Amino acid sequence: MKGYVSHLITENEKLEQELTADYDAAHAPVSHQQLLALQLRGDIDELSVCIHDCVSLVPMVKDLPADLLEEARRILARQQAMGIRTVSFLDEMSYPCRLNELDVFRPILLHGMGDWSLLDMQPSVSVTGSPQASPQDVSIAREWGKKYGSGYDGQESCIVVGRLANACDVAAMEGCQDADGHVIAIMEAGFDGVVTNALCRRIVDEGGLVISTQWIGAPSGRNLCSCERLVAALCEQMTVMECQQQDESMTVVKEARKLGREIHCVKPAVHDISMEGIQVLPDKKTTVKKCERIFEWADKPYSIVYKIIAVYLQYERITCSGLIDKLKTLHIATDPYGSVHSLMTDKGNSYGRVFMEENGFLVFVPELRERIEAIRGKFRV
Repeated sequence: MKGYVSHLITENEKLEQELTADYDAAHAPVSHQQLLALQLRGDIDELSVCIHDCVSLVPMVKDLPADLLEEARRILARQQAMGIRTVSFLDEMSYPCRLNELDVFRPILLHGMGDWSLLDMQPSVSVTGSPQASPQDVSIAREWGKKYGSGYDGQESCIVVGRLANACDVAAMEGCQDADGHVIAIMEAGFDGVVTNALCRRIVDEGGLVISTQWIGAPSGRNLCSCERLVAALCEQMTVMECQQQDESMTVVKEARKLGREIHCVKPAVHDISMEGIQVLPDKKTTVKKCERIFEWADKPYSIVYKIIAVYLQYERITCSGLIDKLKTLHIATDPYGSVHSLMTDKGNSYGRVFMEENGFLVFVPELRERIEAIRGKFRV
């Protein structure tokens, strides 16, 4: 009975949102149809509309040709039939308030499919990286998505915001969904391919939201409000994988910095960001940063951690006490007990969490298993 009541409350809230949106659209000084017609004609770009001068749009719509207005009507009707809702920056009650921070760079029309209430929910985070991100970076992004989606170390779960055109963003969104979290995905193009895009369908089906500034049939490459700005505006915090000085991941970081967002880096290689005058805050809440040292250890066969991992890989199905005994026999480490347990936590001055216990045996933590498997040949006793 409780679940049924919750369902009714949720449905009522959605109905209220829809009615509010309809009222907004009907009473705006310029309709969605007229705004889209202006975009189709090329009269409006992202720089042309000032928040405080909306009335300047009214005279612009008086001479719109009937064929453009009809085309705009058909596009909006087609989108509505697909379940795509459209809001304009003139819809004060339904337009995402966070996008107002973009000032004149706000998208004039925003099209979306899914749960629009996510746009005003908190907290939200973006996980991004270079278009040339390595498989390891993509894997790390997926783990971050899982952490944010589920909540970790007692933290509240977060909505993950990302671009569908970036591998790290996509991996983070998928990881978030795997942890039963919610996702806001931003499309660079219109919704032409949304029906055939498996990730888009999954996002909508699982209570997420897919949005775009582009309409169905919009020319490719024409983006009236960049995805980078939308990501920066919709997230409160940004976590960055390794990125190059000039690639698009730097663009989204710069946009986030302009808006005063908190920026965390996962890998020290993101030091290039500081060269641009952007302050990067290290994240001390996660094990991922410390675990990235696995690649550094793999190239240092003289180090204690290298030797412990190499011995472990000889047996794999071994208990914590069993590994400690092997290290004692081989005279590896002056304090085998302390060294092994330092690889089972990320607290204090530990090496970083590499092992965990599962069914009585030591195993690698999930976020490391794939990466160690890829370089296990480097660990030799």
